Amino acid sequence: MRRVIWGAVVVLWACGGGPTEQVEPIGMEAAGRLYQQKCSVCHGDDGRLMASGAPDLTASAMDYADRERIIRYGKGLMPPQGQVLTAEEIAGIARFLDTYRVAE
Repeated sequence: MRRVIWGAVVVLWACGGGPTEQVEPIGMEAAGRLYQQKCSVCHGDDGRLMASGAPDLTASAMDYADRERIIRYGKGLMPPQGQVLTAEEIAGIARFLDTYRVAE
């Protein structure tokens, strides 16, 4: 039985079913500049513009993983950035968005 379980683990690992690699996000200053270049057109300089149906980022309750996923794959009118930005840039922007949250 242990051989079967071990074999399944090895097969899943070889097929990409293993743990995902964590990336080190770019710094907050660089992420802020990238946000201004790529995101502020719809989200605004302060996260509140809401152009083209973009949500108010100051009111978002989304966690880091959800923000990262939406930046990478897009949602609604927001185009995916996974082929445009590096994983480190996406992680940095997802982390940077915490600076727009309004304390409750």
